[in-house]
Amino acid sequence: MPLDGPSNTQADSDDKVNGKRKDRERDAKPGPVAGPSTLPARPSKTKKRSKSKGSGTATPVLPDTLKAPTVNEEASFENGGEFITLGFEAEPEFEDDRRKEDKEEPRAREWDKGKGRARDRDSGGGRKRKVDEHDRDDWYSNKKERTDAASRKAPWTADVDWEGSANVAELLHREVEAFVNYISPTLEEDEVRSLVVEMISQAVTRKFPDAKVLAFGSYETKLYLPLGDIDLVVLSQSMAYSDRVTVLHALANTLKRAGITDKVTIIAKAKVPIIKFVTTHGRFPVDISINQANGVEAGKVVTGFLAELPALRALVLVAKAFLSQRSMNEVFSGGLGSYSIVCLAISFLQMHPKVRRGEIDPARNLGVLVMEFFELYGYYFNYHEVGISLRDGGTYFSKAQRGWMDYKQSLLSIEDPADPTNDISKGSYNIARVRQTFAGAHGIMTAAAYMQASVLYSRRSGRHVNLRSHADPSEMSILSSVLGVTQEVCDCQRSMTAYI
Repeated sequence: MPLDGPSNTQADSDDKVNGKRKDRERDAKPGPVAGPSTLPARPSKTKKRSKSKGSGTATPVLPDTLKAPTVNEEASFENGGEFITLGFEAEPEFEDDRRKEDKEEPRAREWDKGKGRARDRDSGGGRKRKVDEHDRDDWYSNKKERTDAASRKAPWTADVDWEGSANVAELLHREVEAFVNYISPTLEEDEVRSLVVEMISQAVTRKFPDAKVLAFGSYETKLYLPLGDIDLVVLSQSMAYSDRVTVLHALANTLKRAGITDKVTIIAKAKVPIIKFVTTHGRFPVDISINQANGVEAGKVVTGFLAELPALRALVLVAKAFLSQRSMNEVFSGGLGSYSIVCLAISFLQMHPKVRRGEIDPARNLGVLVMEFFELYGYYFNYHEVGISLRDGGTYFSKAQRGWMDYKQSLLSIEDPADPTNDISKGSYNIARVRQTFAGAHGIMTAAAYMQASVLYSRRSGRHVNLRSHADPSEMSILSSVLGVTQEVCDCQRSMTAYI
């Protein structure tokens, strides 16, 4: 056995001693701490890349101790991971894709298009059109008025001699005359209304022998429009001593049994109780009151003024048609009633300086008077302090001295010609809107008059050129800028002629 080196037995024992010492030193070292490591981040999947063409180096491969766990393997200390992945960080290549998908809206199928808007309408969602979504400066209160305004016609312009007018005043005068002739009741229409009144009178007197049916208002004075109503009053002593509601119901049943109408509306709680219905023959609206004789007296007063003032009829019909197409001719809606309109026109003619002095003939200057009527009650009349009286040739009175200032500060005050203590316009609470409408009409007609004046001047000077083969008479109209008739009015006049 050689003596210059250790034996095999001694070498094996030395290796065992050294191995145990290394194990104790490895166990004494601290273990890895949970959390981020100081090593650089690496992708979860590591692939070997082959050598690229033209390159003499290859991508180094990470050792097994630095490899991340597989997809199905959870990162932990037991499987040799250097750190535990927190898991809320998405991979970069998928992060951008997710952001793009979030921004892109899902593509709607062809058969699903429009279903969302339909659901919004059914469920009340989304923006809905409001009822009053319109121009508030057009002076129309509902859709029907706005539709009628767009479809109005001016059939009276076909009867005007436009070529023979020397100036704008004469042109407008002739147009007002043509409008009054067109809108006035025809003989056939008046006859049909008279037959309806006679039928109502016979039915009432059969049920109430002591009753007497009288007409008053616009029907009596013949100042009604083609679609105007018929005002009647029943005078009866037996009705006066009976219960008011009972009498109204009995009168309504009588009219329905006679076949005059099929539906009657009873308004018993009004200041003047009435019944309202539409006749079967002619389709005329009728209002009947009981034992209200003041309307009959007022009709006699108006008839006297119509005979005294020839221009009164034209002013009243123009003003009534103007207010009627804007729903301002009913007292219950704050507008002017027929009697108030007549009194305004009478006062205008009574207080007109040139008419009082006899400088102009009102019957030959209807166009100028219509414009000045709108101008006076639209701009200059003092509604706050002044009231109107028709007695003694027409006067103005102080509302403060009359005691009407307390409750009528800015409203219209008209003294009843038959009863000086009665204010016939006290119910017109919306007179401010009526005044603004009058002012607007005057401005519109003034602009139209200036335009037609330039047309007449160009014709007289020979500078007018007509580019059309036919002339439209409505183009020369001034009154049609604020007035018009609907197709319903035209049909009404034709039906009255056919009815006779």
